[in-house]
Amino acid sequence: MKKQVLIPVVLTGLLIGFLSASQLWPRPSRAEGMARLFVEFCLPHHHGEDMRPKAMAEFVAESSDLAETRWIDNETASYLSLKASECSIDTVHPFALSHEDAEELLNLVETIVADEFPELPYDPKATMGPNSISKGWMQGSSFSPDRWGVFFTATPDWGESSGSSLFLASPRHKADLGDN
Repeated sequence: MKKQVLIPVVLTGLLIGFLSASQLWPRPSRAEGMARLFVEFCLPHHHGEDMRPKAMAEFVAESSDLAETRWIDNETASYLSLKASECSIDTVHPFALSHEDAEELLNLVETIVADEFPELPYDPKATMGPNSISKGWMQGSSFSPDRWGVFFTATPDWGESSGSSLFLASPRHKADLGDN
């Protein structure tokens, strides 16, 4: 077969293959990736599983001390932080969520909270103001060791201060008892 015929046929085949693969195995959005981290790490952590070994196996440790370990997830350009009674997934400038990604993640978090914590009420006071995308579901009085819940905030349009945090706080007394 001549090169003039073979090269276009091969290139066309590769193009069709790549397009088909992207339809058959679409890459999850950044928001979906962060929601997956929340489900795979924060929920088990809240229920008492030690998620540090799994995080150490999958991610690069960014910082670690006695109180907290923080890992970098390159897929979502975010940080996973685990403390005794807290788990968070955070982004910072220049890798902050876009407005669209933040809205998508908020919608995913609303579904996760409804499915995993149906008893957790929406807290209208848990907001970061009109210039942010934020929502919280909290139970217990403020500053009480019994207070726990899920909180999401994103500030996509704040320039170098842009960022986001998806946060699950467990009751502090639970961590003190060694149950978390």
